[in-house]
Amino acid sequence: MSENHDSVGNRLALRLGFFSVRPHTDGGFIGGYLILNGVGRPLEFHCTTPVKPTRTQEILYGATLKPYLFGEQIAPALIAKAKTAVQIVFVSQWESLCLASQVSEPVALVCSEHTMPSHLSGTSVSETTGSDDPLRTATLLQSQPCVVLEQIGLPPWETVQIGKHHLAVATIRPEASTQVRELLSPWETGLDLLEPFERIEAALEEASRRG
Repeated sequence: MSENHDSVGNRLALRLGFFSVRPHTDGGFIGGYLILNGVGRPLEFHCTTPVKPTRTQEILYGATLKPYLFGEQIAPALIAKAKTAVQIVFVSQWESLCLASQVSEPVALVCSEHTMPSHLSGTSVSETTGSDDPLRTATLLQSQPCVVLEQIGLPPWETVQIGKHHLAVATIRPEASTQVRELLSPWETGLDLLEPFERIEAALEEASRRG
């Protein structure tokens, strides 16, 4: 009994960050950062006002603009507002993996069949990689640096499976993948790492509606 109690207590002690971005009606982007404990209870939520790149930025950054905005501007600003330190930051866009160069915690993309780099938007996963499997998609994209790494400047990553989820863990720090496995493996069958992004999306939509 006490071992189970300790396990529950350890899970409650988890601090997991979730970051996502959505387009705003004015042509910019609005970002949200949600911090949950290990059983999914919200501890903090922060969102930005719309961030709209200038025309000069669009020209100069080209295909690397979104990695810069998401991973180096919007996400770090939100994380800096948070009072709660997290053990992992999960992201929902490939471009946000660039956050790994700005924080000390592991940064992991939660892959889904719809997760593609934005410059391939409008192209299905199966058309691009020949597969609808998220883990195979991440692995195949990893083997095509001309598509991802060179064109939009993403950091290297390693594919990791945690329960039903396939993660692309940025490996700017080689120990990141090991840290993710060690932290999440004890509870991998009970973790839903995609659902928090639905909460962020709904919160950002509400914030956009309210202006």
